[in-house]
Amino acid sequence: MNSRSFAPSLARRLPGLRRHFPAVALCAACLAAAPLALAQTPLTTCGAQPAGVVQLEATAHADVTPDRAVAVLAAVRQGSDVATLNAEVAKLLDSAVKAARATPGVQVQTGSFQTQPRYKAVAGQSQQDGWSVRAQIILKSVDFAAVGRLAGQLAQSLQVESTGTEISPELQAHELAKLTQMAIAQYRTQAQAAAHDFGYAGYTLREVNIGSLQGASPAPRPMFRAMAAVPMGEQAVPIEAGVQALGVTVSGSVQLQR
Repeated sequence: MNSRSFAPSLARRLPGLRRHFPAVALCAACLAAAPLALAQTPLTTCGAQPAGVVQLEATAHADVTPDRAVAVLAAVRQGSDVATLNAEVAKLLDSAVKAARATPGVQVQTGSFQTQPRYKAVAGQSQQDGWSVRAQIILKSVDFAAVGRLAGQLAQSLQVESTGTEISPELQAHELAKLTQMAIAQYRTQAQAAAHDFGYAGYTLREVNIGSLQGASPAPRPMFRAMAAVPMGEQAVPIEAGVQALGVTVSGSVQLQR
C-alpha cells in the first residue's frame, strides 16, 4: 500500500482508534497528514550563495615624516649596597625630571625602575657580586633641537639608551582620516569597475571593514653602549626624522546589480 491509499484508509479508522488508543490515534493522525504536508512544502537548496557577490580590498598609502622626537636615557649605578644604589638612582632621576620640566615644549615621563643582582664566575660557579640599579626617563617633543640639547645635557650623569622619532596622536588622526577617505574611494572605484566588467549596471554594499592606521609606531633606534658610557660634554644628541609609510585598508563584499 502506498502513502496515497494508506492515508484515506487510516483516516477512516481514526474514530475507533481515538476511543481505545488515544496516543496511537494522535500519532496516526500525524502520519496521515504527513504526505500532504510534504507535498505542499517546496524543496529548497540549503546554504546557497547569492550570485553576483564580489570580494574586494583597497589600501591607501602615504609617506609621512614623523613630527615628534624621542630620547630614552637611564640612570645606572652598580655596587654592593642596594639601598644606597636605589637612593642614588632615584636622586639622579629626580634631577633629570626637574631639568626636563624646565625645558619649554618637552614632555617627560619616567620608564622602568629595575634592581637586579650581578653575578661573577668563581671556581666555575656563578656567585652574586653586588647589584645593578637602572631607571629610565623618556623625553618627547615636536622640537627636535630641544630634545637633542636636553639629552646632551642629561648625558653628563645619565646613559643615552636610544633616540628616535614618532608620529604624534594629532598627526595620526589627520592621516587616518585622509587615508580612510582615499581607501574608500579606491574601494568604490573597484566595485564600479567590477560591475561594469561583469556586465552589471551597478552594485550595493554587503559588508565593509575599515582597518586601523598601519605603520605609525616604529621602534626607537638604540645607541651604541660605548657611546652611552662616554661623557658628551653637553653636546646635543642629533635626532633626524626619516619617512614612515602609513596605510589604511578597506575590505568587504558588494552585490552586483542588473
